Parts: sequence; structure tokens; C-alpha cells
Amino acid sequence: MLDYNLKMIDMAEANTIGVFEFARQLSTAKSSTDLVELWTAHTRKQISVLNEQIDELTALGQKMAGESAEPITRSLSEASEKPLDHSIGPRRAGSIPSA
Repeated sequence: MLDYNLKMIDMAEANTIGVFEFARQLSTAKSSTDLVELWTAHTRKQISVLNEQIDELTALGQKMAGESAEPITRSLSEASEKPLDHSIGPRRAGSIPSA
């Protein structure tokens, strides 16, 4: 979980830096055409970055899920290796034993 949280913080930082870089670029625009070009380039870049971030978070989430399930899988595997006890269980007083 710590890795996931740290990754989210890193991504938030990268996204914030990207927004400030975009703001700096917008401040240098000399025409509306420049603004549209900058906006389009920024949007394309952000979509690409977002897709990369989604892939990273998906991979990390799958890794975490696998690690979380591993103790359960191990327990089930160990339990399946033990021979089954087919006895009925403790007998109650007054019960008739089977032949």
C-alpha cells in the first residue's frame, strides 16, 4: 500500500509541474492561434501522461492484489495437501456406534 501511495504522490507532483509549465507557456503566447496550439499540445501530452499513469497504477494494483492473495493461496494449498479426516466427529452420549 505504501508503494501505491508514494506512486500517487509522485504522479500528483508530476501533474502539478505540468500545469505550471503549461501556464508559463500560455503567458508567452502572442496570439489566439498560439494559445490554441499550446492548448492542443498540452492536451495531447496530458492524455499520454494519463495513459502511462493508468498503466502504472494498474500494474501496481495487480501486484498488490497478488501479494495480498498469496497468504490465502498458500493456506489453501497447505490445507489441500493434508489428508482429510473422514471421521464423523465426537460421539454424543447415548449414541449408537455404527458398524
